[in-house]
Amino acid sequence: MTQRDLTIVGDLLRYSGMLFALFFVIGLVLCLVDGFSLMALLVNPLIYALGIALIVVVITHDLDSLLALVGLGGGAKLSPHIQYHNDLQEIGMLMGLENYQEAMKKVDRLLRRAPSFARAYNLRGEILLNGFGRKRQARECFDRAMTLSLPDDEDHRLAQSLRASTFT
Repeated sequence: MTQRDLTIVGDLLRYSGMLFALFFVIGLVLCLVDGFSLMALLVNPLIYALGIALIVVVITHDLDSLLALVGLGGGAKLSPHIQYHNDLQEIGMLMGLENYQEAMKKVDRLLRRAPSFARAYNLRGEILLNGFGRKRQARECFDRAMTLSLPDDEDHRLAQSLRASTFT
């Protein structure tokens, strides 16, 4: 975790430095053209650079890592459905476009990152079933999804339903 914290601090310093240089040049031009004060040359660029750099760091790093900087990290983890929301949407889009090869690549990458994510096994099974006609392999994915989820879970019920369709 320390290495990640240092990365965040490094990003903040790097963005602040780049933005300060830009705003310093703008302040220098304003000082030369309109006779602005030292505030426009040093203080304002520093404030703007730090503010924008903080915004960029907050957007680009996860909340848990940012909170870890002040000793508050390590809280509750996001559910995989939320954590991998973008991946799930992209896989669904590729399946909708019937680009099953690319969808399979994406779902396999997702499963390498989250090997116990039942929804990903359901998607993999759907790709195998609908895109490649591999019922036995699809059934194995649905079985795995059922193993990884609770009986009252949505992913479990979906896996059961999809598994039943592999017997026709």
